[in-house]
Amino acid sequence: MLLDVINNALPKTTTITNGITVVKDWFTPLLIAGIIIFAGIVIQRVIIIYIKRFAKKTHWKGGSVLVSSLRGMIVLISILFAVYYGAAHAPIDDETVLLEHRLHIILVVFIITFVIARVLTGLLKAYSHREESSKGSLSLFKSIINIIVYSLGLLVMLQSFGVSITPILTALGVGGLAVALALQDTLSNLFAGIQITLTRTIKPGDYIHLTTGEEGTVLDITWRSTTLLTQSDNMTVIPNSKLATTIITNYSLPKRNLSISVPVSISYNSDLEKVERVTLEIGEALMKENGIEALPVFRYKEFGTSSINFNLSMDIHEFSQQYPLRHEFIKRLYKRFKEEAIEIPFPTTSVYLKKEN
Repeated sequence: MLLDVINNALPKTTTITNGITVVKDWFTPLLIAGIIIFAGIVIQRVIIIYIKRFAKKTHWKGGSVLVSSLRGMIVLISILFAVYYGAAHAPIDDETVLLEHRLHIILVVFIITFVIARVLTGLLKAYSHREESSKGSLSLFKSIINIIVYSLGLLVMLQSFGVSITPILTALGVGGLAVALALQDTLSNLFAGIQITLTRTIKPGDYIHLTTGEEGTVLDITWRSTTLLTQSDNMTVIPNSKLATTIITNYSLPKRNLSISVPVSISYNSDLEKVERVTLEIGEALMKENGIEALPVFRYKEFGTSSINFNLSMDIHEFSQQYPLRHEFIKRLYKRFKEEAIEIPFPTTSVYLKKEN
């Protein structure tokens, strides 16, 4: 009976002993892994605080980009290193350690590639706009940056696994030549888009007019085409190669505000001083209502065949503002001229007949 009790107790003692051994084997790796993760949290917090202070002090636009790109990434990398260290010193078989090592390399390279791509595209967005009111994005360069960065990241992954990338680069070179010959139009649009973007002649938010008749606000410049938003709220898509070879008038450069001139004709019987005063009153009131601080400019232009012609120049904030402003000015001026008995003559021609004896 006593022997049975002892025999029943022995497995339990062995189980307890094995459990203590397992805890001892895992305690040090888990402890160091926890320290690495905690250090990653602290390092990320310190780096973000320093970047925020530096950006605020120097008014650096890239500060917010770095903060948003690094937030969470440093902690994630520290977790990966903690798992890597723990697996390397934990009591697990070599095959599992090798598999974890390869997975660790893939994840670390991918995270670093992702952060670099996000930082570069964020800096591009922060520095590509001349004005804060411009909301368009440069999709062309964002796509090029992502393709280049992720391609390099993939090559680094392959190299880390012992895969020779020289044959791959050679194949890409030969294949690239064939692709270039087959996709001439596509590549023409691509390089035209790069040229347009680098020269900064137009950008998203600009109002442009083409000699072919298209005009509107630039919404986006992609690898293939440029999209315009017309006055009728329709979209016009223009291939970049066509845009690069046509004459463009950019009404947003060198500055967005510009002046428009409205031609008006009055009768020869009109009081010129009164006409000038009434016209300036209407123009000044209309510009003030639209938030324009400048004053209109009145200038008589010429003696016409049946009228005296003059122009009223008014400043506007942007090109598209001229249409409602011109519309309202003509309405008010016509009404006021009728009230003041100022005649706007019809085009007439006087013919004198001379009778010969």
